[in-house]
Amino acid sequence: MSTRFWLVQVSSLATLALFLSLGTWQLERGNIKHQIESKQASQSDDVVSTIPVAPYEQWRYQQVELMGQYLPEHQFLLDNQIRDKQVGYSVLTPFYSPRDKQWFLVDRGWIAQGDSRQQIPELVLDADMRTISGSVYVPYDDSFTLGEIAEGEDFGWPRRIQYVDYPALSERLNLPLLPFTLRLNAGLEDGYRRDWAANQMRSQKHYGYAFQWYAMALAIVVLWWFYSIRPLIKRG
Repeated sequence: MSTRFWLVQVSSLATLALFLSLGTWQLERGNIKHQIESKQASQSDDVVSTIPVAPYEQWRYQQVELMGQYLPEHQFLLDNQIRDKQVGYSVLTPFYSPRDKQWFLVDRGWIAQGDSRQQIPELVLDADMRTISGSVYVPYDDSFTLGEIAEGEDFGWPRRIQYVDYPALSERLNLPLLPFTLRLNAGLEDGYRRDWAANQMRSQKHYGYAFQWYAMALAIVVLWWFYSIRPLIKRG
């Protein structure tokens, strides 16, 4: 067998493995999004006044109303959040519940980046006692992350971050954060743009991508058969 023949076989196998892995990844993401959609559809509109407790997964999308106060001098800006083709941040602010003696993050919504990355948005907020309400968000899995959480900007406040890692953020705050985020309801003050559901890719779109990758994998198998395996069988 020639070197060219073996290069074609290796390339075909590598491409097939890549397409299958991408299809499987999209299928898994579609299943996760389907769980999210089902959970949101079945979630009761009842509002509870209790802070979530473990297992936190049972609290996903539960409406919660709590009294407490923000920590305005230490806030996070979750980077690379896109709205209407404009780059911005999700504003994550620590919140303390005196009754429960617990800290957690409140997602106060989306804010535009500004004219440049050097221009950090001004986050005006006070530490007065108030009642807030919102939907509990608990991550479904460990999302893929690349690089450091602050990408060399691990100083100053508000602090720009690349992804949410509750233990890492707890360390930076020197406070014990609970592992969930409360997405502030749109009708409340002290928030920014809040359109949570509109920013999620639907499960059907992930399933469509999975079908495309699997179809391409099938095409590789068919071409491989006709142009590599079948001629070998005929010559044999």
